[in-house]
Amino acid sequence: MLEVALLSAAGCVLLAAATHRLRREAGADRPGERRALRLGGWALLLSALTASGGGLGGEWAVRFAGGFSAGGLAAVLALSRWPATVLAPVRWCVAMRRGAGAR
Repeated sequence: MLEVALLSAAGCVLLAAATHRLRREAGADRPGERRALRLGGWALLLSALTASGGGLGGEWAVRFAGGFSAGGLAAVLALSRWPATVLAPVRWCVAMRRGAGAR
């Protein structure tokens, strides 16, 4: 369940970086960059859903709900306390993408 929580936390951070409040701190000013952040966030949440398992019954849903709750809570608390530190890897990735597009 730890991998579900970590993937969910990373997905929530990417989705939060695409919001109006945090996109300036993430350095994502262009619409394409915001779209890429949203797509990456949803892709990480989908991978967390698949990592939670696929057995019979509802055990996978409980695992995903628990991991998503833990990861989402950790992301929200970290973003409210240290937004610049949490969004530093996102800022770096956006800067790398801009540098690759300039070549």
